[in-house]
Amino acid sequence: MYPGIQDTIVAVSTPSGRSFHAIIRVSGPEAVPYVKSLFVPTTNINLEGVPSYSSIKGYIHSLREGVNIPVLLYLMKNPFSYTREDVVEIHTMGSLPLLEMLLDVLLPEKIEAQKRIRLSQPGEFTKRAFLHGRIDLTQAEATMRIIRAHTDLELTAAIAQLTGKVSRQISQMQNKAVSLCAQIEAAIDFSDQDIELITTAEITRELNELRTAISRLLHQTETGKVSPEGIHTVFYGKPNVGKSSLINALLGRKRSIVSEIPGTTRDVVASRLDMGGIHFILTDTAGVEDTQKNRITGAMEKVQSVLKSAQIVLLVFDGSIDLSEQFKDIKVGNVTATTIVIVNKSDLKKNNVYYGFPPELTRYPVVHTSAQTGDGLERLKDLLLETVLGGRIETLTVPCLMNVRQRDALQRSLQLVQCAVESAQRNESHEFIALDVRAAVDAMGEVLGSVTTEDILSKIFSEFCIGK
Repeated sequence: MYPGIQDTIVAVSTPSGRSFHAIIRVSGPEAVPYVKSLFVPTTNINLEGVPSYSSIKGYIHSLREGVNIPVLLYLMKNPFSYTREDVVEIHTMGSLPLLEMLLDVLLPEKIEAQKRIRLSQPGEFTKRAFLHGRIDLTQAEATMRIIRAHTDLELTAAIAQLTGKVSRQISQMQNKAVSLCAQIEAAIDFSDQDIELITTAEITRELNELRTAISRLLHQTETGKVSPEGIHTVFYGKPNVGKSSLINALLGRKRSIVSEIPGTTRDVVASRLDMGGIHFILTDTAGVEDTQKNRITGAMEKVQSVLKSAQIVLLVFDGSIDLSEQFKDIKVGNVTATTIVIVNKSDLKKNNVYYGFPPELTRYPVVHTSAQTGDGLERLKDLLLETVLGGRIETLTVPCLMNVRQRDALQRSLQLVQCAVESAQRNESHEFIALDVRAAVDAMGEVLGSVTTEDILSKIFSEFCIGK
């Protein structure tokens, strides 16, 4: 039993300041009879006899001020309330002096000891909702995120967490781990009777499935921060360096026109690449014109515009010829986005002795590729993902579905499952495997709140404001 859980708590639940409407919330075993002793209804009605979700007009008399404060009571009976306790909401005008008068009536200096009426602690209403099973711990934390949300994106992420989307996935994984642990422990009990209830191969397979599920959820919550509109990624370089061929190779299909004739791409062409749960908008641009021609075409004006809005710029060079000559026409000053250098055509023999690497490019990551053979494409994909997930670009982000505490607990469960996999692969005793699986179950329980301590709860709910 948590201390104070049997008390009846009182607090103003609406934000402080002037407003047309304000609510004082009372929750606990004495909520209805205590408010009944102070409330005078406009009609003859018994508060304790009315059904849940009833509203009653009346007033509460302030003896100290000698005034009747008009109020509207809204009753929610156990278990049909947020806290799963009897709850009475006192609705009135949002005047600070008026609310102070009501609190003086509800919380006088002397209250009969047996009634145990007191002011709510920060987050205590939500804490009671959690303790009584109305919500789990992730949903409790989502409530705080909703209260603190400053943008529509933050609110959307908090609501997604409040609906229990993440909780359901973790609960399913935890149930799977509990079932597996039960089988392993049963196998231990019957080990001396030559009865093999579950084989090591079966344990390994189920552990790998569990590990994949946890990794996928962690990955989803991380990539969920990236705008669904995609990462604007621009290929920039001289004509005929292989920009279009690289895009086709990454997509695995022909999207950009490829030709031996330099400058085939005369406009901006965009394609979508889905990779690792992130959408990249790959933009093929017209090749950089020879500056000696001293002309700016409409296509080049579009390229400059695209570069300004790019989040990642891929500088593409032909590795079979002098890089310094190509670099002369590349205006690096126009590139302000995160940059990756691609030295393409690595399949050509001349590329083995490429020369003239400009010192200005040494500050960027470099990858050698061949659109023809596929060499370096996986490394390029890895660099793109690392750039986004490493936080090296500015994105329109949706806040992560899990907070630091939740991710830490889930990461620990993943590490414990990995330890169990390694123990199974080494054919170690089932006792060691069961120990790690049981610890992983507990770590997942920390996310949901099925395994917790008063210290953890106090830390979480102390960050709430009073009345929530």
